[in-house]
Amino acid sequence: MSFKYILRKGDRGQEVARLQAKVGADIDGIFGSKTEAEVIDYQSANDLGVDGLAGPKTLGHMGNEVYPGIDLSSHNGEVDFIQAANAGVKFAWIKVTEGTTHTNPGHQKKFEDAREAGIIVGAYHFARPDTYSGDPLDWQREADNFLSRLNVVGLKCGDLLPVVDLEQGLKTDDNYNCNWYLKWLEYVGCETRTRPVIYTARWAWQNYIMKGKTDLQNQLATYPLWVASYNEGVQPERTPDIWNKWDVWQYTGSGTVPGVTGRCDQNWMAGGQLDKLRVP
Repeated sequence: MSFKYILRKGDRGQEVARLQAKVGADIDGIFGSKTEAEVIDYQSANDLGVDGLAGPKTLGHMGNEVYPGIDLSSHNGEVDFIQAANAGVKFAWIKVTEGTTHTNPGHQKKFEDAREAGIIVGAYHFARPDTYSGDPLDWQREADNFLSRLNVVGLKCGDLLPVVDLEQGLKTDDNYNCNWYLKWLEYVGCETRTRPVIYTARWAWQNYIMKGKTDLQNQLATYPLWVASYNEGVQPERTPDIWNKWDVWQYTGSGTVPGVTGRCDQNWMAGGQLDKLRVP
């Protein structure tokens, strides 16, 4: 089994626009006949085979390859990362903490095994702003919980950027939620000298963030977006409107991946974004 992201005639979205920018077609994000002709000319000029019409070989030559990856937590159990790597998995984000005290069982071994298998690895924190909302430093206690485990597994040059999982918050105060996440992101970013990633879905944004002040939402939207949208195709169908692009797309929560027992979250990383989403 292998995972291949392929652009075909009729596809739409940001990755089609990236392709068009490389081949000199009109950048409208629609893979039409003119784009098809430009892609075939590009492949011919660079001695590339037509891979349906633009698959990993062509996109990779352009620097636009869309890489497959997974994300994992304790419910996935022990993972054979060598099998996953042989199937084409390029990266993996692993849950390390939740809330102020929880550490996710098995995360350290997953880090070690992923690195041994050559899979690029990173850590994520499942945030719970709803748990201790009366504590003005709750965001910091959660960030410190995350950072303490990050120190154990080690944040290395080339690892994936830290991630905060935005799926919870106060149902009655979107401004509180916005400020909570911004403080977490700024603090973790400062401590790790990175710009963390926000993982979220449109439903979560609508439930916990969308009624917050526009300037606060705009600040959140400056961070890289890892969006969950469970649909087929080459583009997520449900993305928070405030972002104009996605960096990582979780396209299923029930995938089958060699080396992983049971259902597994699967992701695409947008073309040309891998180096931007790694620790410098």
